[in-house]
Amino acid sequence: MSVERSMAASSAPTVRTARRQPVEQAPTATVDAAEPILTTHRVTYSDRLKLFIGTGESIDNFLRPLRRLDGHHRFSVQLTRLPAPMRPADITPAISSAPGQNYLRCTGSADALILELHTRVDGAARRCVVGRAGSRDGEPGICVQVPESMPAPWIYPDEVFTAEDAAEIFAGYFHTGTVPPGLALRETAE
Repeated sequence: MSVERSMAASSAPTVRTARRQPVEQAPTATVDAAEPILTTHRVTYSDRLKLFIGTGESIDNFLRPLRRLDGHHRFSVQLTRLPAPMRPADITPAISSAPGQNYLRCTGSADALILELHTRVDGAARRCVVGRAGSRDGEPGICVQVPESMPAPWIYPDEVFTAEDAAEIFAGYFHTGTVPPGLALRETAE
């Protein structure tokens, strides 16, 4: 054997090949098998911006905009239940602009909010101010600061909420369609 051949043979790296085990692949999901995103509610901010939401919303999603209310430029949040869950692509301009028959609205500022529940019962509209349970004496004597163009009912002290309190009530309404137990509803003129 020549010196060159001997050096090439001794310096050539040894390559070992490992036997590959078959790899199991997860089945690939098709677009048709995925569940469509369904929208169940419309959120309207200060009678201008509208956002459509569906399942999976948390209390933080309600708390952030409520904390920004100042009673002037940002003065209300309204959570309207859609007549039926629908895909975002099915939301028409008519659905987007419809006033809605069942909704929870708050007006005011982050430290003093009025909550109103609007529902239809037997075809008749009902408007109720949300408050804490308890007895009330006399006529309501508080009016929360809102823009002059928006009517605000006179309320009792136990009907004033902070943004944190209101976020819990909004989350309850979002999940159940009504305010949480333990709160009082006082019907007012529509």
